[in-house]
Amino acid sequence: MSDDGKQVTFHPYYSSGTAAVRGDTPLVHNNHYYWEVKMLSETYGTDIMVGIGSGKVPDSQYTFTSLLGQDSESYGLSYLGPVRHDAAEVRGSAGFCRGSIIGVRLDMWAGTLEFFINRRPQGVCIYNLRRHEALFPMICSTAAQSTMRLIYSASWRASLLVEAAKSLASSTTLRPDVHLPPGLWNTFKSHFWLTLPTEVSGDRESETSSTKSAESASSAGRVGRVRRRNWLMLPRTTPFMRQILL
Repeated sequence: MSDDGKQVTFHPYYSSGTAAVRGDTPLVHNNHYYWEVKMLSETYGTDIMVGIGSGKVPDSQYTFTSLLGQDSESYGLSYLGPVRHDAAEVRGSAGFCRGSIIGVRLDMWAGTLEFFINRRPQGVCIYNLRRHEALFPMICSTAAQSTMRLIYSASWRASLLVEAAKSLASSTTLRPDVHLPPGLWNTFKSHFWLTLPTEVSGDRESETSSTKSAESASSAGRVGRVRRRNWLMLPRTTPFMRQILL
């Protein structure tokens, strides 16, 4: 690992199995997370993966395997294309290679996971992540001298502010004639992940909508209090709101 903790080279001399690296910061409920990893070396071998996992996922195995997604505690995008979870392929993608930028958007408010390749959405692939108390960013590889680097990361507390910002961002993408205040426009430029599109299949979208409606009906008072509290606290606690007001 590099001195700044952002670059990892797996199996510097030769490979005898699968190695993984887990981030040290837990990804917890009611937050939005987005980060990007760049593939700096050639991709080959059994698997090279980017994803997330719980603290129960091993950090190495003396077998050549797709470590992320081999059980119910991890989720991973393979350089070959599949998104894997619980020893099954849950979605396909274009895969990635040397020079590719792999983005991961994790919504721990809604419990969803989405991957991006060179900032192109690959579709929401997981919907039930709130069953985990905490998750961690992870990468793994079986290939000797394979190198990846973290090039971007951001996180925000779930709130009406973030949802409104995402809606505004999508409206400016679809309608170039919409003009925003300079402070808000600069915020979107520096936090571009807010403007990235999301792809959701029709079946899953309707299912998710129904599930959320049922959950909202059962906990309307509690959710209302949480959202109201976040809305009141954010202007005093985050630079994001201060940038919008400038």
